[in-house]
Amino acid sequence: MGTEIFLPMFYLVLLTTVVFLLATSLRLKEIYLDKILNKKGLDGEEFRHPPFETGSITLKNTQRNLANLLEFPILFYVICICIFITNKVDDYFITLAYWFFYLRLIHSIYHIFFNNLIIKGGYPARSFIWVPATAIVVWMWIRFITIL
Repeated sequence: MGTEIFLPMFYLVLLTTVVFLLATSLRLKEIYLDKILNKKGLDGEEFRHPPFETGSITLKNTQRNLANLLEFPILFYVICICIFITNKVDDYFITLAYWFFYLRLIHSIYHIFFNNLIIKGGYPARSFIWVPATAIVVWMWIRFITIL
């Protein structure tokens, strides 16, 4: 046992790659295809950087989700590697790692395609998915530190 902790990490990398490819495809579509079809296409520097102010809502959400997948999950990757290196991998850590991945997958799908529900006060409904995922990583760190 031990290497099983890398499978949820691989799935998260795969999810990040799929979101990256979706963002790239949507951006290229809006730059080139929309311009050909006489729709409003992106011009100038906008094609080089994520155009959060312009572009379709799906493009904006996909780019924001990609940024999310490259920010907080780094703590997940680090804790999984720490758990592996110290030979502390057990079924509980593996279960937590899978749950983190599942929640991030659901979060990505919701963020990209259904990100229109806002709770009163401007709090996004997807936070009900993000907060438990964050709690899992925090719990993984606390558990790891306590069993060293």
